[in-house]
Amino acid sequence: MKSLSAIGRREVRSNGGFTLVELLVVIAIIGVLIALLLPAVQSAREAARRSQCTNNLKQIGLATLNYHDSMKSLPPMRVADAQQTYLMLILDYIESAQVKDLWNPDLGNFYDQYHSTRTATVEAYYCPSQLHDSRIISSDAPPGDGYHSSTSDPEVPGNWQGSIADYRGVSRSTLPLRDPSGDVISAGLYSQRGSLRRYDLLDGAIVGAKNVSLGGPSGRGVVGFKGAVPLRRVSDGTSHTGLASEVSLALSESRHAFNGDHDWDIGLGEEAPFCERCTLPYGPGTQGHPSYNARERESSGDIGYGGAHPGVVNFAFCDGHVEAIARNVDARVLDCVVTRAGGEIYDLEQGTFSGRQEGGSGGGGGGR
Repeated sequence: MKSLSAIGRREVRSNGGFTLVELLVVIAIIGVLIALLLPAVQSAREAARRSQCTNNLKQIGLATLNYHDSMKSLPPMRVADAQQTYLMLILDYIESAQVKDLWNPDLGNFYDQYHSTRTATVEAYYCPSQLHDSRIISSDAPPGDGYHSSTSDPEVPGNWQGSIADYRGVSRSTLPLRDPSGDVISAGLYSQRGSLRRYDLLDGAIVGAKNVSLGGPSGRGVVGFKGAVPLRRVSDGTSHTGLASEVSLALSESRHAFNGDHDWDIGLGEEAPFCERCTLPYGPGTQGHPSYNARERESSGDIGYGGAHPGVVNFAFCDGHVEAIARNVDARVLDCVVTRAGGEIYDLEQGTFSGRQEGGSGGGGGGR
């Protein structure tokens, strides 16, 4: 006969495992927690990336201002076709002089530079939120093209590579000037009427170089520019005038960091100020910029202010501070930011445009 103590021990013995229902409940709770926490984690990561992008633009802005202190003017967006760009010129002031020193003026233009020069990268020129398959762009040149390639052999196709960048200098507005009734009275950049040239449109802070002064032992060293902008000509105020920004560039070749052969003009769409591919305004009775029309008939603006941050785009200003501008901002407000002497009255925080002060020279497309 079994003892009572043995029976008691057998009765209190239990299975320590989970039932199926309990296991499903635990899994469901874990799934809910992940669903709740994942957006917060992603938001924190994007906040860190945006902070790094802001820091990059601060470095670019301060380097540009140090360049101004040394050269007595802001750098141009590019020296000349296939020559050094704005981002190359400020390398001495962004602790990357070793990259600028790679450029050998005796070799000629960008395509004649050594591969290590064309593909050099500067960490501050990359936004961590931008997706890059590679930081190097490759492009083919047709046989016999000795300009875009290191070979002029008519039987051998060429190929060249260059590093990219996610930032550009704020060069000008592309919006047309309109009267109070809304009628266009002055065409924007993408009108190309008669003698109108890119280098005539000098309403931003980082403009095109004209009449480049050359020097040095080879006669190819750049020693000065005519048409570059000193800060005293930023009459809208340095804290109100854009200096550099993030950009969305749909045309891959236009992402070049150091190749001045590609367009560094940034489009400003009337309907969508920030865009990767948007229709830019044309002046009355014009056909628009021919090279852009040839590429994209219905969508002429492949280069625009933009970026990869949700809802905002970072801008550096001429006083060195960086500010995030909402993507849904009124195009007229952004027009005020990217021009230096229009006399505009606007509130960037509220995104409102109040008009222009008497004596202001008006909207995009004209020298200011």
